[in-house]
Amino acid sequence: MPCTEISQTRGATPSTRCPFEEYERILEKNPILAPTGCTDQFCQAGRLIHSDEPKVGENRPLEVVQNEAVAFLWQLWQDGVYTEDCYLERRTQVLEEIARSAKQTIVWEQESKRVDTTSIWTQSPEELRYGLRLAWRNSRKCIMRSRYQDLELCDLRHIHTSVGMATALLGEVTKAFNHGQIKPTVFVFPPKSVDGSGPMFWNKQVLNFAGVRSPSLSPLAMTISADVTGFRNRQYELEDGSILGDPSNVKLTQDIIDLGWTPPRAKTRWDLLPIVAMAENDAPALVEVPDALRRLIEIQHPDYPEFNELGLRWYQFPALSRLGFDIGGVQYTATPFIGWYMDAEIGVRNLADTFRFDALPEVVKAIGFDIDAYRAKSEYAEVQELEDLPDYEQLRWQSRAQAELNYAVRWSFLQQGVTCVGTLAASSDWCQFDDEHAAKKGYRLNSDPYWLSPPQGSIVPVWHRGGAPNYQPKPMICRNRYDPVNSWQRRKGSTDADPVLLIRKGNEWVTEPLTGFLADIPSRKRRKLTESQGEEKPSTVHIYYCSQGTTARTLAERLHRRVKRSARGLHVTFGSLNALDLTQIEASDIILLVASTTGSGAFPANGADFAKAMGHFCESLKADFSRVRLSVFGVGDSAYPNFNAAAITAYNLFHQLNVLPIAGGLIKADVASETLPLRMFNHWSDAVESALVGGKGELSSDPEESFVSHAEMLRNFGRATVISKTCSGADDGLITLTLDGIECADMAHLRLLPTNSASHVARAITALGISDPQLLMPFSSGALQQCSYGIFFTRFVDLEDRGKLPSWAIESNNNSGREKESILERLEQLSVSLQPSHLSLELRHKICFGCPLLRPRAFSVASSSRYIGEKKVELLIKPHRRGRFSDIYLSTLQPGGSVEYAIVPASPASFLPAVQKPLVVISTGSGFAPVRSLLQQRIQIAREWGEESSTLHPFHTSPISLFAGFRLEDESIIHAAVDLAERYRLLDLACLVPSNPEKKRVQGYLLDERDTIRAKLVEQEGYVYVCGSAAMTEGVRANFSEILVGEVKQIMGERYVEEVF
Repeated sequence: MPCTEISQTRGATPSTRCPFEEYERILEKNPILAPTGCTDQFCQAGRLIHSDEPKVGENRPLEVVQNEAVAFLWQLWQDGVYTEDCYLERRTQVLEEIARSAKQTIVWEQESKRVDTTSIWTQSPEELRYGLRLAWRNSRKCIMRSRYQDLELCDLRHIHTSVGMATALLGEVTKAFNHGQIKPTVFVFPPKSVDGSGPMFWNKQVLNFAGVRSPSLSPLAMTISADVTGFRNRQYELEDGSILGDPSNVKLTQDIIDLGWTPPRAKTRWDLLPIVAMAENDAPALVEVPDALRRLIEIQHPDYPEFNELGLRWYQFPALSRLGFDIGGVQYTATPFIGWYMDAEIGVRNLADTFRFDALPEVVKAIGFDIDAYRAKSEYAEVQELEDLPDYEQLRWQSRAQAELNYAVRWSFLQQGVTCVGTLAASSDWCQFDDEHAAKKGYRLNSDPYWLSPPQGSIVPVWHRGGAPNYQPKPMICRNRYDPVNSWQRRKGSTDADPVLLIRKGNEWVTEPLTGFLADIPSRKRRKLTESQGEEKPSTVHIYYCSQGTTARTLAERLHRRVKRSARGLHVTFGSLNALDLTQIEASDIILLVASTTGSGAFPANGADFAKAMGHFCESLKADFSRVRLSVFGVGDSAYPNFNAAAITAYNLFHQLNVLPIAGGLIKADVASETLPLRMFNHWSDAVESALVGGKGELSSDPEESFVSHAEMLRNFGRATVISKTCSGADDGLITLTLDGIECADMAHLRLLPTNSASHVARAITALGISDPQLLMPFSSGALQQCSYGIFFTRFVDLEDRGKLPSWAIESNNNSGREKESILERLEQLSVSLQPSHLSLELRHKICFGCPLLRPRAFSVASSSRYIGEKKVELLIKPHRRGRFSDIYLSTLQPGGSVEYAIVPASPASFLPAVQKPLVVISTGSGFAPVRSLLQQRIQIAREWGEESSTLHPFHTSPISLFAGFRLEDESIIHAAVDLAERYRLLDLACLVPSNPEKKRVQGYLLDERDTIRAKLVEQEGYVYVCGSAAMTEGVRANFSEILVGEVKQIMGERYVEEVF
């Protein structure tokens, strides 16, 4: 067996222990801890909402109520609110009250329901006030808890009607707002009774902006209902299907409209929703927010006049109204809570989040972003909006806009005299409060870093504190078990009361009945109104992507934005290709696909499921797809084999289904020309938009377009000098280059351009009758106006291409029997039948534009600059007979000659040199090149480490297990690298498999080491790197899946790296 075990010196792992002492101190001071949703095997600490966190509105078993009541009273005693005698007396009273009120009903326990006994008790104002303050202190999501002792109680437990709740809340909130000098206050309505669900408010906050997307009812329903209910006045309709107002309140707004609210006739995105109060066992009462509370803060910036034209604004205070308080076994379901804003809540989240008001794109322009200034630069000539720029440019402007918007919020609140705390002040306040608590109590306060860490990140002190202990004491603030709207829908049939509208007349409140939309229409007719009519159903535009990196997704998102803006009246869906279900496609739908390809020519992971189902679709789909329209935009790199293979495969599937192609059908973009191929994408998306709005949807044809893209690609190429070349015959050989440009990273890829030789260029120019190679070609594009015929035939055209015939060759009569001739040979044959001196300028240009472009070839770097020297690289190139680069081009390349090269921006394995985890590496043939680069990097680090330190090098605990297949003629290259790596103890296993008569492949030896491999990958969380042919990588994948008992890519995710040549 060709495997060699290599012993390693293993470092000891320091022991760790859990902070049990801190946990014991937490239990000592907090007798009741609510579940956090975590188990020994599953942690929810990082989740926004824990799946089984306690909720108010649910009956609990009697013993739970008793225990929580006693624990709460004990806390009052421990904190000095009660003496010991008062505590004992009050405990007796409360337990007696709980016993008297006990009754059997449905109770909740651990997310399940059963019949059991429960009860309730009445808390004194002093107990309630202290419970509210403790709950605020225990609220893991709030950064201003240091002010918990200032929290005021507004005791409204005597109010038992919806009308009373609404009117009392408005009056008391106005007092607490205090003309902008806000007093943090909780307005407590009666707790949930044993038999009811408790009083509730429909609103998430006392102040909410309305938000409605385009109407969900059919046009027929809207027409019939307009005269009956004024429905047209009840919708915030936007023709493009977007949302007017706050997207987070779409459902709430529709619920309130259905209840009977009529929005203002002149609608804006800053319309405040009315307040809807609903007492236990009563119908909802709706009341508009009074003028004293309606005033909005206009968000302005003192330094940017354009900012003030954006019309941004926000309401003056937050007052959460759907959360409840869980205090000593008593559940308060209606407890609106007024406080003040932190600037980032408004500026960075509410206004800036893309799923809220999405203000940053406009703020970016207001603070100076100018797309035309970018377009003036040649590299950005095709950009049309901020999202087209590189990510670092986008982040630059978005970060500036976020900071300035946040500043504008703070400044605007200050100008209006309304309380608003700054991010840095709130963060410092929290850190001090938490530190003081830890010093006094011996443990930190519970906190949720997701909520407490301000969105500005590490410049704010609290960001660096990390996660606090994940525990949740009671009393606590929590969500409601039941949605108030659903509760009303369930009980309205058994309630005598009807919803009412409250109107202020003078000093009195009067009520008017509310009538919801379609409330008086018979149910059968109502169904007809709300059901869509088949013939009127709009077409759906399905936009899907599959992306190996970010390019295809970025382009698909851009297409989504454009289509939503332009394709009015059409429904638009967006998602990864795996989400495409062809059985759900309607006859008039449009499918737009943006697809990239993996190194093996396969679909990326987010399109792999669709690829697996393609055969099934072809066999099983019986529907008529002849009216379905399709266009596919491929994203590939022509320097690699399998260029745009996934896009081609997808297009061929749809072609079999007889779809109707639009916008060119299949577009094959090349990232070798443009990292983000915007030029071609813009032309394509223009054609798509034209097709969607009834135009022809044809791609405009520009014979210069591909040459312009090629010129853009050449801008990224530098020159390298050949130092040595050891290629000979059929052996893999090394080429050593000195780069004139930037440093090349280890395990990177290089694009090399196989330019045409001077002799071949001279022959081509002669064949076309061109007297001077320096003569400029008559390109109209500015990017090509300095391109001479000599440059054109050296760097643009592939004179060795033997592919399909160009149009000018087809039109000539001298091509019979010459299908395999090169372009150069065809030019010379053409010159025989047509005298070069007689060629018209028009025909000469047609010939030039009809020649195939010269495409770069990609190679993996087989060296480490750290090992062989800066600006030097070695390439391991396998020769192919008549290969454009490895044979034709290299045969003319000698030491001292120059090669045009570009560094591929990102390679799949570029991060592996920095990984200090065990690594299993499998390679065959030229796939050893990046492995050699990795080994050289580690060898040099081990050398340097040994010279400077007596300790072992950093990789001694993360060795490589190497499995390499190779041909016998490559044995010296393989062993030279492996032997040196073994000397420095970088390998713990070397399985070297030369070509053999038995044809046993290297991947077969993986199973012989299954236990070792499983331990490295599972227990030690190691990585896998595979580099070889498609057949080899597929076999490796199958064997790893057998070893790990499951699909290896799903199990390992990003720890499994695969490159296919």
